[in-house]
Amino acid sequence: MNEQRSAATSGAGFDAGPGEDLRHHLPILMYHSISPASATPRFQRFAMSPAVLASHLAFLSAAGYQTLTVTEAMTSLDRRALPERSVVLTFDDGYADFHTAALPILTEYRMRATLYVVTGYVGGTARWLADLGEQGRPMLAWSQLREAVAEGVEVGAHSHTHPQLDRLDATRLTAEVRRPKALLEDQLDLPVTSFAYPFGYRSSSSTAAVAEAGYDNACVVDNLPAPHEGVDRHVLPRLTVNADTSVQQLERLLHRPPGRGRAAAASLKRGLWHAARRVGPFQPQWRDPTA
Repeated sequence: MNEQRSAATSGAGFDAGPGEDLRHHLPILMYHSISPASATPRFQRFAMSPAVLASHLAFLSAAGYQTLTVTEAMTSLDRRALPERSVVLTFDDGYADFHTAALPILTEYRMRATLYVVTGYVGGTARWLADLGEQGRPMLAWSQLREAVAEGVEVGAHSHTHPQLDRLDATRLTAEVRRPKALLEDQLDLPVTSFAYPFGYRSSSSTAAVAEAGYDNACVVDNLPAPHEGVDRHVLPRLTVNADTSVQQLERLLHRPPGRGRAAAASLKRGLWHAARRVGPFQPQWRDPTA
């Protein structure tokens, strides 16, 4: 671990550049699987080794960053009390390796995180990943989720079956948003206030459904930092961290300014991709895994 700490801090000192005020933006990082096992080629970029995650957290610790959960960050913004070097760590889907690999590293560095869970597959496997050849990847069990909560992890909802929410009818959309909240709150005996849109796909209808279901905040992707002022807390942008993201690349992500050009490009890309999917073949991916 000492070698990982040394390597992680070797890139410190990145200059954000003249005129860039980074104090008014919050980086929300998005991770997925943290696994020492091999992954299929199409899923490989989502499966980070524990050693790489450890190097990231060692860097954040040495650089003086303070980690918050998504809901803690939103509360701090409301109170105008967000620490200057704040960062949010999120982990999507709820793979079993969060408990076996990620959680021990988070605990070692005393770092906070938000875990977004696909509730329909708890205790089973990631069957929605069949097209990537990862349908057998183990998912967290309820007992492991409770242990994560006991370690200070915020558990949020990531839908029930990981569908494309922006292509569902109103009835299915409501079920996919409300059912995971009810399940998580019942099983974990705590309020669930955060949501993440599967694939990052959203629409005005899905955003409204999330807000109406009682979630305080929700995350998309967009690869932008979240602004302190004027942010829609049900459309919080995140920064993608891939399996091969180095410490130096992570540092650049943390210092990435939003800029109007970046925001406009993200919006255009999102609109074009949504249009392309509407005319393409639709794979609903929402069949109840318990059926």
